[in-house]
Amino acid sequence: HSQGHPADSMGAMKEDMSENSLRARKTVDLSGGDEVKSASKQTEPAPVWIHCLLLQVASGISWVGSIPILLFALSGTMAPHVGWPGGFVAAVSMFSILVQVDQRIAAEVVFAVSVICILLLPTGVWYPMTYAVLGNAMMLCNGIQKLCGPCPRIFNFQCRHYSGYHARSELGGALDSCESGKSFYACHPHGILSHGWIANVVWGKRFHEAAGRCFYLIDGTLRNKGLLARLWCDAFEGPHGGLRDSSKKTILSLMESGESMAMIPGAYQEATLFTYGKDRVALSKRKGFVKYCLQFGYNIHPVYTFGETETYWALTGLEKFRLWLNSFGIPTVMFLGLSWCPLLPKSGVELLTFVGPPLKLPKIDEPTAEEVNKWHAAYIVALQELFDQHKAEAGRPNAVLEIV
Repeated sequence: HSQGHPADSMGAMKEDMSENSLRARKTVDLSGGDEVKSASKQTEPAPVWIHCLLLQVASGISWVGSIPILLFALSGTMAPHVGWPGGFVAAVSMFSILVQVDQRIAAEVVFAVSVICILLLPTGVWYPMTYAVLGNAMMLCNGIQKLCGPCPRIFNFQCRHYSGYHARSELGGALDSCESGKSFYACHPHGILSHGWIANVVWGKRFHEAAGRCFYLIDGTLRNKGLLARLWCDAFEGPHGGLRDSSKKTILSLMESGESMAMIPGAYQEATLFTYGKDRVALSKRKGFVKYCLQFGYNIHPVYTFGETETYWALTGLEKFRLWLNSFGIPTVMFLGLSWCPLLPKSGVELLTFVGPPLKLPKIDEPTAEEVNKWHAAYIVALQELFDQHKAEAGRPNAVLEIV
């Protein structure tokens, strides 16, 4: 870890441990409470790290690998007729169009194209059938309205093992200030694949206990058209809340019901701006969530994860061009995590997430641009204060937060 381990807030002596033993060491309550008991005294044993690793692999394939697998399958189905390069171009073109339409129609189109390609196969060529079956099975994930029901066993397994993958993964801050209902948790930074948000917020039992019922908002393509990722989303549902898309329609519907929600306002733009070890958030033009919170009188909690910027190495440059592509919903990041599996994040990172006290907004049915700007500026101040308050505790006393 390039920044060193965070100082133990209870004054515990630093221990000289290897990376593996760090995962089983005594943890500290970052919110300033009593020491959490050591792993040997806890009622639940520490998660087995190989299980944490397998969960990360399965998640990577589902959330990130689904689309490349689909494109590979479609390319293979069409390759005997147009070659692999032509098949790949055709597959990307098909996907770019079909992702915009109803997914049942998209599944039917892929099925029809697959049947035509199989019927026109030369005698003795059979391998494209395998690709066709794989591609149609993937598209079926989007064509079915609901893949599975709530699954508490999967949910509990994820809550234990996402955090267990990292050297240290903890939640702290002003948790006592969290209220059930009408709270908006704005989480930063996005990073490459948002591992702090995943481990400490979405699948963080301690966050669920503090925030109560809450809905976690993610990109609409991932939530509604994410192929294998939809299995995780459907299994997540329960009394604690659920995963929803971050569309205006969904946000307004949840706010009309007074539901709490959490999301990463920076989204793809923040991932595009990612630089290893640099704390950057894309917030200066992200004002929509403030406007909605004003309309419904919500509290806004800033949430920041230290260590997110060290989960991957990423290529930088061509920011304007890549941000332009982001405007079409196209993520533009190239990254490297573990040397033997670039998709997986660096396992020795410490992810420390802090929740700030609420910024209490008035209820204004039709806020003006000036009112939105005023409270947006107030939110930026609150986020900066949260960052400055906890950066030393996170082992980065000289860190600077850049707001883009």
